[in-house]
Amino acid sequence: MITTITFVKMQPGFDRDSFYQRWCEHTRVMDLKDHPEISLNRLILFEEEGEFVGMAENHWPDRESLDAAIRWYETPAGQEHWQDLASFMDAENSPTRIVSHEVDVNETDGIAWKTRPEATA
Repeated sequence: MITTITFVKMQPGFDRDSFYQRWCEHTRVMDLKDHPEISLNRLILFEEEGEFVGMAENHWPDRESLDAAIRWYETPAGQEHWQDLASFMDAENSPTRIVSHEVDVNETDGIAWKTRPEATA
C-alpha cells in the first residue's frame, strides 16, 4: 500500500463550509469513479486558520497504481477532472507527499509498522 497526503489550499471566494462541501462532493462524484483503486479517501478540514485549509489522505494499492493515476491526468478525462478540482481548490499550490514511514503505536501492539521502505525493514 502507498499512502499520499495532500496539503490543501482553497480558491478565493469560498468560505470553509462551502469549500468543504464542494470538496466532499468532488471526491464522491469524481474521485470514486475516476480512481476506484483508492481504498481510502479521507478529507480533513483543519480547525485553525493557516496556509492550508485541510488535508487529503489517500491509500493506493501500490506505486504502479499511483503512477498510472498521475499519467491519467494527462488525458482529456484527466484534464476535465483536474479543471473541476481547480474550480474550488488551489490545486497547483496544494502539495502532495508520499508517506515513507507509518506506524500505529498503542499499548496492546506497541509499534505496529504499516509502511516503511524495504531498506529500513
